[in-house]
Amino acid sequence: MIVITHKHNKVVSVLDYTSKKTINISTSKLVEAFFEVAKANYNRLIVWCHDDLKVAINEKEINAVFHHKLIMASFEVRNSYYIDKRIGYVESSPFIKVNKNVNYPTWLMSSCIGGIYAEALLQFKHKDFKHQTFDFVLNSIAKSGIKNGLFCYSSPKLLKPNSVVLESIKPSTYELFKFIKWHYRSRWALLTLFNSMIYEKRFLILPYLSSFFTSGSISNPNFKDVEVVSAKRYNPNFDIDVVIPTIGRATFLYDVLQDLASQTLLPKNVIIVEQNPDANSKSELDFLTTKAWPFKIKHSFIHQTGACNARNTALKQVESEWVFLADDDIRFDNLTIEKALNSISVLGVNAATLSCLKEGEKEKNTTIKQWHTFGSGCSIICNEIAKRIAFDIAYEHGFGEDGDFGMQLRNLGDDIAYLPQVHLVHLKAPIGGFRTPFIQPWQNDEVQPKPSPTIMLYNLKHQTDFQIKGYKTLLFFKYFKLQSNKNIVSYFSQMRKRWKSSEKWANQLKAKTSI
Repeated sequence: MIVITHKHNKVVSVLDYTSKKTINISTSKLVEAFFEVAKANYNRLIVWCHDDLKVAINEKEINAVFHHKLIMASFEVRNSYYIDKRIGYVESSPFIKVNKNVNYPTWLMSSCIGGIYAEALLQFKHKDFKHQTFDFVLNSIAKSGIKNGLFCYSSPKLLKPNSVVLESIKPSTYELFKFIKWHYRSRWALLTLFNSMIYEKRFLILPYLSSFFTSGSISNPNFKDVEVVSAKRYNPNFDIDVVIPTIGRATFLYDVLQDLASQTLLPKNVIIVEQNPDANSKSELDFLTTKAWPFKIKHSFIHQTGACNARNTALKQVESEWVFLADDDIRFDNLTIEKALNSISVLGVNAATLSCLKEGEKEKNTTIKQWHTFGSGCSIICNEIAKRIAFDIAYEHGFGEDGDFGMQLRNLGDDIAYLPQVHLVHLKAPIGGFRTPFIQPWQNDEVQPKPSPTIMLYNLKHQTDFQIKGYKTLLFFKYFKLQSNKNIVSYFSQMRKRWKSSEKWANQLKAKTSI
């Protein structure tokens, strides 16, 4: 690796850590030096580090962090990132609320310490970043890159424990609005201004107006020629179990089993949890025993409904190294499991969500990338990870349990890749959705909660205050078009009551049943 040390946005030194020789460069300007060093060392890892932290570089962990060429990682030792927390008004993704205790997926980058392979960096154009600070450039590269296949992380292992603490910085609101102008639509800058006035009583008029005099954009990087083979590549002799919760879909489940039986890489166990709330009912799945299947079937028949409980029941029975979390109304070709596990191996990740579209839909994503959500019926995860988490029963018969499960994965230090080239077809079987009557405790309230308390629960658990407030503003505006009350004053008064009701119920769910 090559390390560029810097201070006050100027280069202090450039050192080849392999040969221990100093590299001469033509400029002390940090951004220019960054690209110059990359061009001269195309196949090398380029690391940047604040000069005060150079003695704390954790050389032993560098290769583990950058285990393939499409990884960009950094670590912020100060209290604040360069990009102001108000970015939460703009973006609702899980990449904003960073868990700094683990290797966490985020495009928020720091100039304290970090790295990227030169080959990946050079997919960006130096001319796009003229006159920008190094921090702005790093965050812009990650923000643009993460959409196009760059895997970006906050990685505490880049530094040795008990490292030097740098002086805190105060994020610039001017840089925030400029960043929004570069990477989002113009209306998001206006919304950030509006939210700052409503929730903070801060009038950021000058930073907002200054963004109009900022010209700049980034050409989309193309990483297709960057070879990705993780140093963490797993043993190719995979074994995998399949977990399927089901209720009232015998015909569709039979087709899923047929697809599993034709796989080039057969599952070891297929774990089916059949639900029927009628205590006197009998299983509808006679074909589980009357037909010979090329895998072992573990069948549980229970009278408690709910996908969260059913999946948790099944996960406790998993024996294999990997788990395919499947729905009972999907179809897929015979190479699906093999292709998915090979991609997971190449990427060195412990979880991946597969493309799962309705019949006739076309996949818009063509690039393998870090995923902002999680599909509870179309994902493969490592069993070692699955053993440490569970589907939160607080979401039962509601929405948000799959997103919450994904957040549990991320907060363990794992990541979720999206594999658009591995296709499932989601039939959306008509005997679907919430197939048995279930009365939520708030269903008969005079003031109905908005949003759903389970959505509010997810927000309270996994989003920043700025993200929650940004969501609230958008919800209030969007829902105004969909209901009959067009009196703005009474509408907003009613919506505030509904929001408070949702918060009340979400907190009750969190206190009683949330894990």
